[in-house]
Amino acid sequence: MKTAGIIAEYNPFHKGHEYQIRYAKEKLKADYVIVAMSGDYVQRGTPALISKHARAEMALRCGADLVLEMPVSVSTASAEAFAMGGVSLLDSLGVVDMLCFGSESGEISALKELAEILVAEPEEYKKLLKSFLSEGLTFPAARSQALTEYFKNPRNFSGDDFDGVLTPLLNEVTQILSTPNNILGIEYCKALLLLNSRIRPVTLRREGMGYHETTVPEGDSASPSPDLQSSTDFFASATAIRSLIQNPGSNHSEASSDINNPGRNSDNKIANILSSQIPEPAFPVFQKAVNSGEFLTENSLDSILSYCLMKENAKSLSSYMDVSDDLARRIINQQNLLLSFSQSVSVLKTRELTQTRIQRALLHIILNIHTVPTQIPFARVLGFCRESSELLSQIKQHSRIPLITKLADAQNLLDSEGNQILSETVFSSNLYEKLLCLKTGRKFCHESQKQLIII
Repeated sequence: MKTAGIIAEYNPFHKGHEYQIRYAKEKLKADYVIVAMSGDYVQRGTPALISKHARAEMALRCGADLVLEMPVSVSTASAEAFAMGGVSLLDSLGVVDMLCFGSESGEISALKELAEILVAEPEEYKKLLKSFLSEGLTFPAARSQALTEYFKNPRNFSGDDFDGVLTPLLNEVTQILSTPNNILGIEYCKALLLLNSRIRPVTLRREGMGYHETTVPEGDSASPSPDLQSSTDFFASATAIRSLIQNPGSNHSEASSDINNPGRNSDNKIANILSSQIPEPAFPVFQKAVNSGEFLTENSLDSILSYCLMKENAKSLSSYMDVSDDLARRIINQQNLLLSFSQSVSVLKTRELTQTRIQRALLHIILNIHTVPTQIPFARVLGFCRESSELLSQIKQHSRIPLITKLADAQNLLDSEGNQILSETVFSSNLYEKLLCLKTGRKFCHESQKQLIII
């Protein structure tokens, strides 16, 4: 049995994600694909567009065999902690042979070389990093500069290494470290090294529109061919799809009709654009969620953020994950100017604090998250395919952590730390559900009452 693992957010699931699953099965010859997926909140520090159960169902309908939920403290953490959590979860199952992830580079050797240096942290690299941080650069920018300077110095390498392998890599370092999927890929490789994992990293070149591209391409040219060799130039980014849902018509002036209105004709322009980007088996799940208004944005948190900040002071704020002492003081000093979630991020942003870092910090204040575990002590199942019974059987036999299919069973299966991590996640998902109910007027369904997705 050959099993591939994927760490993902699927915010939302689109044809690029379907392509990755197909690649794992057709090119890497994986018998099964396990997805470690973010829950109802994601790494950029916002609610997921649609619920974790809907996203899990979309993935299962498009070839995934098992979808596991990453705890909220992991799924909303920095790239390093996010990667370590996801890798530790897959590694603990005892059945995953390879970790498949997309990257702009598409070259696993370069990502592994950089990961090895970041794990070893040579003294010269640490000095360079400290120097660039002292100049006021953000950590990602300082790390990129430090690695670039480190590679420029032949004294840091043996002659053969520098001439044969590292000289070509020097020319790529800045480019590699300037793109989000490459950065995450390096963190995955770092985590595998630190865990001494037997899982082999495999990367495929991320195709289609850029990660931050906000325009959704039109037409049906994003459909992969049966032989998986079609052009993928028109894969939209998840950012672009979210943008179209939140601002219908902002990118397509003619597409002013609203997919959120279920009374509109199903062949309206936005629906056609989205159906070209969401895989056909998954589209009904996505369309149902959006048509019924079952989706959230960061500004769904506006009122609750104001309430949470009102009851804090600088000392208490600094106890939350991603909230530094400086940011805590800045929040208190600027509190009268903080209105909506997005506006607050703009007010608080500085040269040293990125937008994503501030979003994560504000979300952690709302969700009462103070720390992130280095390893996930359980595997919570969101859904699986009926035909994957052999996979589940192998996991139960080899896993070093308990498999949670019912919340009612968790208390007896987990220690106090595990129960605390799960409790945080259940609370945050209940808040997500409550916000959906307030928006749509439907009845609240507690996390413990939600059913596994079985395809």
